[in-house]
Amino acid sequence: WYQRRVREAVVSTQSTGYRGVDNVFSIDDEEDDDVIGGASSSEESDREMINITLWEGRSDILHCFSVEEITPDGKMFPSVLMLTATHLYNIRRASQREGMGFIRYRFAFSAIARITAKKKHPDVITFKFIKENQELLAYRFLIPDSKTVTSQITNLIPPEL
Repeated sequence: WYQRRVREAVVSTQSTGYRGVDNVFSIDDEEDDDVIGGASSSEESDREMINITLWEGRSDILHCFSVEEITPDGKMFPSVLMLTATHLYNIRRASQREGMGFIRYRFAFSAIARITAKKKHPDVITFKFIKENQELLAYRFLIPDSKTVTSQITNLIPPEL
């Protein structure tokens, strides 16, 4: 009788979460960037660190927008979208050094396949890019005043021939 009660108690403490789904939330004490879409510290050390303030003052930079990059696993990273006449740059702010960042990627405006937003979350913008090998890449951002940003980008996309 006693062993059966202990076994039942142990089984009942191993919860499968709400409606049988494992817990999707976690609280970490450390910043953990070693995930898909996130930059690991080794990845950041391989990339060139740039001074965002100096880049914002460059003559070829037409517009700069402070945004939050949303990774596929839902993490958000402060970033800057910079627009030149031909390219879109995503620069992720360095968490360790104020005013510095890493160029995550740059795409020609001609590589933008689609820009979308959800009706319920109009400030969450998804950019879909086509790479040389016809692979479709999607990047999401939380963009305050997203209408202004997307209209600036749309105006820089070259018309199809």
